[in-house]
Amino acid sequence: MEKQVIETNVIKPRLAIFQDDAEYRLITKDVETQLDAKISEIETFMASNHGFGKEDAYKDELYTKAKEIWGQYAETLQDVRYTFYLNRKQYNFLTSLLRDKLEYDINTVFLAIELTNMIGTWVSTNKGHKGDKELRGYDSDATDITYMYHLIAKHKVKGLTENTYLFAEILKKIGDISKIINYYDTAAKNLSSEIQKWVASFEPEVRKDDVVDVESADEPVKGKKLSAKKKEEA
Repeated sequence: MEKQVIETNVIKPRLAIFQDDAEYRLITKDVETQLDAKISEIETFMASNHGFGKEDAYKDELYTKAKEIWGQYAETLQDVRYTFYLNRKQYNFLTSLLRDKLEYDINTVFLAIELTNMIGTWVSTNKGHKGDKELRGYDSDATDITYMYHLIAKHKVKGLTENTYLFAEILKKIGDISKIINYYDTAAKNLSSEIQKWVASFEPEVRKDDVVDVESADEPVKGKKLSAKKKEEA
């Protein structure tokens, strides 16, 4: 049986930013190691095991194990905390933007309240800034980052003022974290699809060229706070 090669089609983004020769990680090294290890474990398990010509009970056992590993990966990904680094001016601009300058409707007002409450927990840390350029890390999850972008993306600035540059800097910081979220989430969806194709290849009537991609599982980081819907298994 030909060894299966898994293609994730994604390039790993940088997981840290650098300022004044210092490294500021957007996710911890421990979390990165956990996520990468689970991806590798799924890939290695499928490459090393195959159910072609085996009993149904053995095929079921392989599929159950693959789903279990994928589920562990999805759980880890859903619980990832990201560090959103801001200096004092960026923090004050973002706070003022959300609290005083943006307009909200029935679809966004509760998102704004939730985000403002989150930023409220950052206040004590903000007071500890040593000057306007010092970076401080603020704890957030994938949904917080998604909410934040959704709300402030509608903001408009006029001219190249200091506030314009602050706005651009914050958008870039959101983008840096969003790339990490998308990378690991895309890996989850691709691996879910690969598991389905791997299981389909257990059957003799299914040739490699005949395998049709199936609908992948929901993104494990989406909808964490939006609904109580459980994540689908791989």
